[in-house]
Amino acid sequence: MRWNDIYIGAVAASLGRAETTGTAVDEGRYDADQQLADGYLAVRVADGVPAVELAVAAARIALERAGTAAEDVRLVMHASIGHQGLDHFAPASYVQHRTVRGRAGALEVKQASNGGLGGLEMAAAYLGADPAAGSVLLTTADTFEPPAYDRYHTDGGLLFSDGGTALVLRRGSGVARLLSTVVIGDTTHHGLYNDNAAWVAAPGSGGWPVDLTPRQEKHVSDLGGPEAFLEIVQSLDDKQQETVRLAVAEAGLEVADIDWWVFPNVGQTLVDWDTYKEMGVDEARTTTEWGRHIGHLGAGDQIAGLAHLFESRTVRSGDRVLINAAGQGFTFGSAVLEIVGEPDWDSTAD
Repeated sequence: MRWNDIYIGAVAASLGRAETTGTAVDEGRYDADQQLADGYLAVRVADGVPAVELAVAAARIALERAGTAAEDVRLVMHASIGHQGLDHFAPASYVQHRTVRGRAGALEVKQASNGGLGGLEMAAAYLGADPAAGSVLLTTADTFEPPAYDRYHTDGGLLFSDGGTALVLRRGSGVARLLSTVVIGDTTHHGLYNDNAAWVAAPGSGGWPVDLTPRQEKHVSDLGGPEAFLEIVQSLDDKQQETVRLAVAEAGLEVADIDWWVFPNVGQTLVDWDTYKEMGVDEARTTTEWGRHIGHLGAGDQIAGLAHLFESRTVRSGDRVLINAAGQGFTFGSAVLEIVGEPDWDSTAD
């Protein structure tokens, strides 16, 4: 989709403390060879802070940065993967209550690691449908703590990190203009997260921590064995790259026109850098190095990565930024932004 007069007013993050992967290796919680293969240098740990409170903290910063009045927010959206701090409650409404209150609608987005970018497209569609819609507050948050998760082993190639993010989307003005978004789905390899898993009546009934390895091994085995894994990764990368091309085209640009790239904070073994380089992506102009020190924030990599680009004074007015995401199931997304402001923000995403 191509957008007109839709702007990002502000972004912010609220992250857990840094824990180096070297510490995890030294303490026997992470394999040294896997550390080398994945390339992560640190993850973020919330130390018991509820996920939804991280979203609230990020939202308050983003709203202040944007100068958005509470009554101007007409929709609150919250994207997440896992437990938000309490069973059987409404996290989006909680974020609303702790920030803008009022009569805004409150909705949750549940599409795994593509939730933040998918939420961005839905928020833009909401604003595009109603010229008087005001602003949308979009938050993400997750914590991947015991007993539910073992952040170093639950999902091969990914190290899960704790953090919340927030983005204010509105009409008329902001720090970045939204040019285009593309979200597509492909369920060919949904079995990577579903195969060999019996349905359970309640969270945790299948045992903690979550271990996705048996499901993934079953899916790979059904497709012919270990050699099929590379084909699966290539297939998923192809869909991500397709959204890149489509989003760039929707924005009326070429890949060469993109100045900075925000990719998911995944391990090195899950990224086909050769193909990206063939497309014209310079790894030095991505958030990859930053992501090695942050870890995978569930649905929040994209907003946090954008916050990092602003807070580190990396982007300048006129720059074009592409943010990219993928979520299990699978869904894939990309968005293209044009930077129109250079705010003097303190660091929240580092």
